[in-house]
Amino acid sequence: MIDYIPEFYKNHRQFQNSIEFYEKNELGLALESLVELANETQHYFSEEFWTELAKSANIMEMDKIASYCKKQSKKTLKGLDYKLPFGWTTYKVSENNFQVHISEKLNGEWKTERRKKDGIEKLLTKDGIHFSNKGRNGYIYFVENGKLIEFEWELEVGGIRLWFEAETHWYLPTKSELNIEDKSRIKELIIDWAEQNKERIEFD
Repeated sequence: MIDYIPEFYKNHRQFQNSIEFYEKNELGLALESLVELANETQHYFSEEFWTELAKSANIMEMDKIASYCKKQSKKTLKGLDYKLPFGWTTYKVSENNFQVHISEKLNGEWKTERRKKDGIEKLLTKDGIHFSNKGRNGYIYFVENGKLIEFEWELEVGGIRLWFEAETHWYLPTKSELNIEDKSRIKELIIDWAEQNKERIEFD
């Protein structure tokens, strides 16, 4: 459960308390700290979050906490027109706008699944640019001598918007820094590839 709390909360006192209690095997106090985290922030946590807390509370015979968590799991957030997935939290920033936070662990699982579907292992055997199209978005993978970096793109009116500047490391080898010279060279190769394939690309 703790692994699926978004990184946004990692410096919050109750989140840190929960980790400390969990490491000391004081599971009841760890659970109570997660309840307090949601209460103190007044953020909206998913139905599954509260359901899992209720199950844990039942196992530990914490009847009042279990009852409270069950009630929270049925609450809805006015204006939110979709079911919040597990690992997400949200809160209103204005009448019709919500700020969403997503668990890093969940993001990592999505990325792993996406890379698997895109056939990363096969891509690594062929140097160059590989284009993954998911419809209105996707990824450009660049492979060179067993190294791989990925750039997300989105379809806009004028063509493809490539989120290029934010990437500062190769995906493989893990955490290997991408130097300025290589990044500039890769950008030129992507521009050439786009011209050859008649793709209009705008860099962020």
